[in-house]
Amino acid sequence: MNRESLLAIAALVVVVAALSTLVLSGAIAAPEEPETDAAVDAPPALLEVTIAGDDVAGETATLEIDTYLEDRGVPAENVTVVHRTTNTDTSLIEDTTALEAGVVEPGTEDVVTGTIDVPREGSHEIETFVYVDGMRVESTTHRISGLDSLTPAYAETGLDFHRFGEDGASPLADVPAIEYSIESADGETATLDVSSYLTNGGDETADELEVELKARQADSNIVADRKTVDVGAVDSGDTATPSATLEVPDEYQYQLDAILWLDGTIVATDRAGADLRPESVVENASDADERGLDAGDFEEDDDALEAVEDDAADDGEPARDEPEEEAEDAADGAPGFGLVAAAAALLVALALTRRKNR
Repeated sequence: MNRESLLAIAALVVVVAALSTLVLSGAIAAPEEPETDAAVDAPPALLEVTIAGDDVAGETATLEIDTYLEDRGVPAENVTVVHRTTNTDTSLIEDTTALEAGVVEPGTEDVVTGTIDVPREGSHEIETFVYVDGMRVESTTHRISGLDSLTPAYAETGLDFHRFGEDGASPLADVPAIEYSIESADGETATLDVSSYLTNGGDETADELEVELKARQADSNIVADRKTVDVGAVDSGDTATPSATLEVPDEYQYQLDAILWLDGTIVATDRAGADLRPESVVENASDADERGLDAGDFEEDDDALEAVEDDAADDGEPARDEPEEEAEDAADGAPGFGLVAAAAALLVALALTRRKNR
């Protein structure tokens, strides 16, 4: 072998040794997770969805929904948030709302706010979807119910009829928030001073409310008199006592109704009784109630009648339909009817005998 060949082989051995050393030391290594388009174009993350009551009407409620999105390192364009509401009883879609979120920038947390309208009755399922360029990438579901317990905006007030002894332990637990006194009575007309207790349990001053007081005849349900008075401004925690005088026919029993109005809407009601009848009438009515008929008395009479019939049957007395049969037997064997039949038969026999002899 010549000198040039030996030098070439030696150089090749050195190069191979050097490359082996670099590979073992990690200087040259193939990447295990190469960057791809999927990693670069990762969709935004759906962090949280919050739901709150915005406006409550008589039949529907408007809910405010906040959707929190977070980027994943790169800007996300053409992001859309869709809320879909479904009735859980009928599985019918009630409302769908699409909101354009635009671009979700890296290093930020974006909030997409929108509203949906749902019926107050029943339960509902709210689904939230996140779309990027028309493709769904995230979703979550919430279920809501009990919206009928929310107070409509037109009836929202902290003022209500006072409840005495709400815990039930107070001796005034059964006392209504309406009371009356008799100013005058002449046997024909009575003048009543009727008042009610209204307490503001809210945080704000209640105003622009009216209370209507009625005297309703208990038996006929006829309204004998009514008055409407302004309640005025009632601060938080205070109690107002609006009152009015009602003139009604005397010596009757009444129901005193109190109706609280706010901008033409009834927001609360209460009732109490007023008995103007004389004591003698009240006592007679109470006695009549105590002497009420008892069905047991009639049952005892029926049992006694059945016992008498059973005793008569045991003594051998005929049943109720036996006299009719006996009458028929008597008719067949009646004295006059038997003699006539015998005489007729004898005359027929004599006539036949004479005809034969001729």
